Amino acid sequence: MKKVIVFIMCGLFLVSCNNSSGYEEVTYFTVNGDELQRPTDYRKWVFVGTPTTPNDMNNGEAAFPEFHNVYIDPQSYQEWKETGKWREGTILVKELVSVGSKAAASGNGYFMGDFIGLEATIKSKKHFPDEPGNWAYFSFTNPEGKELKNTASAFGTNDCNACHAANAKDDFVFTQYYPVLRAAKGIGADVIPENSGKREGTKKVVGVWDPAAPTPEGLDTEIPLAKESLFAYLQSGAYKKFKTQEKEMHPSQGPHTQIGLPVRVFMNDAIATSLAENRDEHPLGASIVKEMFNDKGELAGWAVMVKTQDETEKGLGWFWYEVTSTTDSNALAAMGNGVQGCISCHHTGGRDLVRTQFPFNN
Repeated sequence: MKKVIVFIMCGLFLVSCNNSSGYEEVTYFTVNGDELQRPTDYRKWVFVGTPTTPNDMNNGEAAFPEFHNVYIDPQSYQEWKETGKWREGTILVKELVSVGSKAAASGNGYFMGDFIGLEATIKSKKHFPDEPGNWAYFSFTNPEGKELKNTASAFGTNDCNACHAANAKDDFVFTQYYPVLRAAKGIGADVIPENSGKREGTKKVVGVWDPAAPTPEGLDTEIPLAKESLFAYLQSGAYKKFKTQEKEMHPSQGPHTQIGLPVRVFMNDAIATSLAENRDEHPLGASIVKEMFNDKGELAGWAVMVKTQDETEKGLGWFWYEVTSTTDSNALAAMGNGVQGCISCHHTGGRDLVRTQFPFNN
């Protein structure tokens, strides 16, 4: 006799049976043409987490300053537990909440204010066969009023996919920031991870924007690598003496400040010669400075990469640096050797982690 268990979830019937997939496919979203209908009942789904990147910690210009309550549909979570992969039909919903009070009886912090928006991402080869990973991104937030939109069209590919492709750990999903998803990945369909007594305690975890290797000391590089001396070097504009430089700005293809905003690249002789000679690995001392601009065309910061050893070692041999201010040396997005957030983007093209098109078009 075939074993059949029926769960009622969000007004849908989720049927479990002993077939090859373990579950009959259930769709938790509706697409009409290229429009996604606003998901409902999502608070009954699996709660993933609530990240926030407040303006206070991002020079007053955070890309996503609000709280994001993230939910995933139950069947996709179940399959994530079983296989460690995102199924066709996965949907994640982000419920946007403003930052309210910054003080409570427990102390200072960031506390939730009001609901201000709703976003969603879906994985659907059927509906979005040409999107990277078949993921599409939607916003139901209505800037002209308090009511959410009933339907939404997908964002353009470069608006979201490029950053997710470069930095998300698991198939365009930022699982590295969600312990609920990390704990459940591939552990087995019948295992309930929250029932485990295992905890990581105070174990230090190297974040995606933290250095994964020490920066060699005493190197005589053209660009200084110490925090304050490097910032002073950039402020002085000394890199503008490099012979190889772009004459004009071009739209950024990576998450520097924001995808699509202008950047301008400067290369020292070591990297320019190596690229001209089509070397597979660039020499120690090869250096690049990228000026980053805001939407008004004003200089807003710098990104730097310097080769600190002869062998790349999967990016550990490169020093990475990004600062999102021209006046505050502490406005660091990354600094050090082996920064995985930088490597994950740079390994997708170019030679020896250098993505800049060479020779320059302008």
